[in-house]
Amino acid sequence: MTLEKLTIKAEKSNPGDFKDQIKVLFNPSEITMTIPGGKMGDYGLLAAEESASLSLNLFFDTTLNQYPPENVQTYTKQIVSLTQPRIGTDKKRPPRCQLIWGTISGKDSVILADCFLETVTKKLTHFLQDGTPVRATLDCTFKEWKEPETQKKIENPIDDPVRIVKRGETLSSIATEEFGDPSLWRIIAEENRLINPRKLTPGTVLTIPPLNT
Repeated sequence: MTLEKLTIKAEKSNPGDFKDQIKVLFNPSEITMTIPGGKMGDYGLLAAEESASLSLNLFFDTTLNQYPPENVQTYTKQIVSLTQPRIGTDKKRPPRCQLIWGTISGKDSVILADCFLETVTKKLTHFLQDGTPVRATLDCTFKEWKEPETQKKIENPIDDPVRIVKRGETLSSIATEEFGDPSLWRIIAEENRLINPRKLTPGTVLTIPPLNT
């Protein structure tokens, strides 16, 4: 059975194309993932603002594959280049990536579906007599990609602090739309000093307080 290599799929020239495929020279011995949970805010449990991250160490050694060994940076530069802006027109950004290792039921086994290379530390550890580097390691940290508008909504869930009540709306339905949780209707009621929270008059102007204060 052929040993499956960890593959990094990256955007090559256009957003979302993922046509650039980089197979590592040697598979990592371990992968560390950090997945944030919720956090407590002033009004209860909130969604985490942080993104998931994945760290791994990649080993490169061209003396094991051929003679004479070639410059190991031929391989490391493919991954290091993922930190460079190349996607977009006016304001370019680094490519988004997918980390894939093996298959499940005939489909790619995705470790991290949408991410970017946040940091990479390269170490050249062995050289030929003429100075050619032939062995190296890359310490890589990939971070989950979130669309700017999505991240903005997570960090500041209130786009407009003022809202006009529409016919048929309740504080629970407004709390669901604004906070994603109907049980937080009391926050809106207290902020607006509503005498009868169960009775909303269409046209009433409500102030929607931020959860992170």
